[in-house]
Amino acid sequence: MPANFQVSTPMRTRFLSIAAVLTCIAAFAAPRKPNILYVIADMQRPQSMGCYDDTNARTPNLDKFAKQGLQLNAAISATPVCCPYRAGLMSGQCSHHNGMLSNGCKFAPTTKCMGETFRDAGYEMGYLGKWHLGNPKKDGHTWGFPEPGTEYGIYTFDRSPTPTTDVSLKFITEKSKSEKPWFLVVSWIMPHEPYKAPKGYAEHFQNVSIRPNVPTGKPHDFAEKNLPDYYGMIEKIDEEFGRLMKAVADAGVGDDTIVIFSSDHGDMVGSQGYKAKRWPYEESARIPYLIRYPRSLKPGTVIDDPFSNIDAYPTIAGLSGLSAPKKVDGVDFSAFFTGKVSKPPRDFVYLEMPYAFVPWPGWRAIRTREMMYARIVDKPWLMYNLENDPYETNNLVSSDEMLTKKMDERLAATMKQYGDSWSEKATTGDIDAWLPGASKQASQTLGVPYPGEVRTAAKAVRKKKNKAQ
Repeated sequence: MPANFQVSTPMRTRFLSIAAVLTCIAAFAAPRKPNILYVIADMQRPQSMGCYDDTNARTPNLDKFAKQGLQLNAAISATPVCCPYRAGLMSGQCSHHNGMLSNGCKFAPTTKCMGETFRDAGYEMGYLGKWHLGNPKKDGHTWGFPEPGTEYGIYTFDRSPTPTTDVSLKFITEKSKSEKPWFLVVSWIMPHEPYKAPKGYAEHFQNVSIRPNVPTGKPHDFAEKNLPDYYGMIEKIDEEFGRLMKAVADAGVGDDTIVIFSSDHGDMVGSQGYKAKRWPYEESARIPYLIRYPRSLKPGTVIDDPFSNIDAYPTIAGLSGLSAPKKVDGVDFSAFFTGKVSKPPRDFVYLEMPYAFVPWPGWRAIRTREMMYARIVDKPWLMYNLENDPYETNNLVSSDEMLTKKMDERLAATMKQYGDSWSEKATTGDIDAWLPGASKQASQTLGVPYPGEVRTAAKAVRKKKNKAQ
């Protein structure tokens, strides 16, 4: 082009128009990635929320939120206890692949974790609240989230959710002003036991109804005593969640933020005659799962297909235009959730629990839309048709031999598919406490016998172990 070449006004206008069009095309081709707000309660079963049809509950903020996006009715904690849930969430891997077979085990993922994937994609990261994946300061690992002791890297076991929420509001307000997307995990400890609601909350629940699968006697007394405080803590959680949603709205990023509310596992509170978690029953293994993302998810959608915490990582990545590594065990539900496909990528959830009230090697289970089947190493254990028997009161193992055989074969094939076996063992964590007769296994009984044959006395095992040392 000659040095003295001049562009005429009409031509210059055309150039500017083309540039504007190209800018618009680029904007549409690479939209701003969504923010992520992942909120975790601890030990909160879905059967404690109004949106999941619990008439005892006072959860107006969560109930409103459920109508604004997706409500998952069969979300399952693949290993329903604190540390393994978090390990599965962060890695997208089953417990036998990430090392977290029980509480306190060493987290050893064999893949890039969720926080690392989003951090490397340019996200501003924050983690506030219960961590439970080791000591981040001592271990030097936060798997993509901020270093401990920084403003938005607070790994605490503070019982009160309010201080954690306060810092979360600051993060949301501050980071939403940036051009960069953000990813924040808010992890509350309530309503985890001990059952003690903040002052004034338990009083709202003095006449709660008890679930029909709570046996009379000691289990019923336990539920009657503790449910008012349990529901009171959940009412407090609901209020804190309302504060988070207000902050998102006030920051003007409601349409651009994927918000998820869930829990690490449920709580039996006397159902089936048992306490706590580590069971394949609905009150223990099933978790609330609510997702809102106005740009992609249709409000008021209810999904009855099974979904696991190990699916969260690939699914959130999919909704954000990213990809999880190939080594994750979970699958991406984003196309199903957004309506791009009509069938889920998998029609079951696999559950494993090597250390629990059931003596090692524990139990394994499969949960489909209709059925829950579990076995211990020696024999089939539980089988329920959840459509006909939602409270799991009619164990079909003893009455339907053909169906039991079919489900047992499917569970065996699923164990093989995931590379799991009855020989899986941990060398770290609280595993000794779950030996027959040991502290945790023995202290939480409500008088109903635990399943499984007690093969070895705990004292004998410890004596042999100490002698070997």
